[in-house]
Amino acid sequence: MTSRLLAYRPEMELPDAPATPPLQQEDELALAAHLLELQGPAQFDAFLARQLGATAAGQQVRGTLLEGPLRQLLGKVVAPLLPLHGGSPQALKRRAAGIFGMELEGLSPEDKEFELARQVVHLIDAVNTALAQDGMDRRAPGARVETALLQVARSVAPGLLRQAAQTPGRDAGRWRREGGHIVVLDC
Repeated sequence: MTSRLLAYRPEMELPDAPATPPLQQEDELALAAHLLELQGPAQFDAFLARQLGATAAGQQVRGTLLEGPLRQLLGKVVAPLLPLHGGSPQALKRRAAGIFGMELEGLSPEDKEFELARQVVHLIDAVNTALAQDGMDRRAPGARVETALLQVARSVAPGLLRQAAQTPGRDAGRWRREGGHIVVLDC
């Protein structure tokens, strides 16, 4: 064997550990149970505000410029999945299961609701953590929130990406060619 092979010491790049650990399972279960007890949109808003007040990566989302856009976007995405706004519970469960990519067949109605509440709590926590970890990005708060939600949705709620792509009335993408460049409009 040559000495070059013996002297070879590859440097491995290991991914950084998350700055904040995800919710512990007990905390996630308790928050899911609390979420199911909410009686109306005002209580959901208070719940969301408390969740955003959690410290993530040494930085609080609550009280920053990100809080308003994040509460608005999560309220628009998550609140319709909960029975707070009325609607058929069966249709809500079916829609939520599609968004989170879950199979709920064989579960009791209560277990279905609880599993969906856990997924909602996990989504809120993941977006909160992603925002705290993106550092001091110079983009507008709304753009940062949307980017964090899209990143998290890939793994936590893939149905949100399909839903966003199929939303009627969204601009399908406008662009124009200028010389050898393509200029994307309205982004």
